[in-house]
Amino acid sequence: MISIYIPNTSKTKLGGGFRFLENLRKGLEDKAKIVDRWQDADIVFVFSITTMDKGEVYEAKKAGKKLVLRIDNLPKKSRNKRCSPVERLKEFGSLADLVVYQSEWCKMYAGYFIKNENEVIINNGVDTKIFNTEGRKTDGNTYLYINYNDNPNKRFDEALYWFDMEWRKNNDARLIIAGNAPRIYLENKECNWDLPVPARVDFVDVQHTPEAVADLMRTCDYLLYPSFAEAAPNSLIEAIACGMKPIHLNKEGGSIEMYDLHTNNSYTVVDMAEQYLKQFNKL
Repeated sequence: MISIYIPNTSKTKLGGGFRFLENLRKGLEDKAKIVDRWQDADIVFVFSITTMDKGEVYEAKKAGKKLVLRIDNLPKKSRNKRCSPVERLKEFGSLADLVVYQSEWCKMYAGYFIKNENEVIINNGVDTKIFNTEGRKTDGNTYLYINYNDNPNKRFDEALYWFDMEWRKNNDARLIIAGNAPRIYLENKECNWDLPVPARVDFVDVQHTPEAVADLMRTCDYLLYPSFAEAAPNSLIEAIACGMKPIHLNKEGGSIEMYDLHTNNSYTVVDMAEQYLKQFNKL
């Protein structure tokens, strides 16, 4: 059984990268061994260039360990202490024995900075034990906007615009905003999110577990997802698995790519993990 070490210096567990990591662990269960030290590993799997210790990775590579680098997007300089995410992409992209991109769009966008002859695309899978249609109950009129961080690429205001347009066609439409929202709206609740129409909008806090997210999605009909330049959004594919219909997708990014894959196929965390394991065994 192959042994894998996954460097992780981050203390947070929120965000797409950490949902991916949790899903990968589930998919690899009984098929690979996740170890706590690189010295005990066959593969050093860097799931994010911003959550690793450079010195440790170089030490492992020098000792003959195989290095696999996962790329899901270009990390923002403002979220990297040294403001050097692109430099890290170039450095470890060329050092890696294998580079894995989350989508075709991601390879086009982030791959511009990487020179490596061994590259593959492995899309995100869904944990269908959690995200499924079991017990689904909706009214046919409920829209959901869900977001866990303050990234402007999520396009909160555009989502509000599209909901406004949807309400004009169906006055029974209501919106649930889950997670984070711009402070100006939260501090002026009497303004009803600045909507020009008298639509019902409910705000719920961050859903801290995948189970809570799935429960919420099973009560909603449409996912408002105009997010810009996301490589492989988990919220999108999880909503599809829960029976929701994503609408107003942005062409820039991997949203449409993920929509097509998960609408036409059942692609689970086990399927994803098997693709990773196949590539690991080739090294």
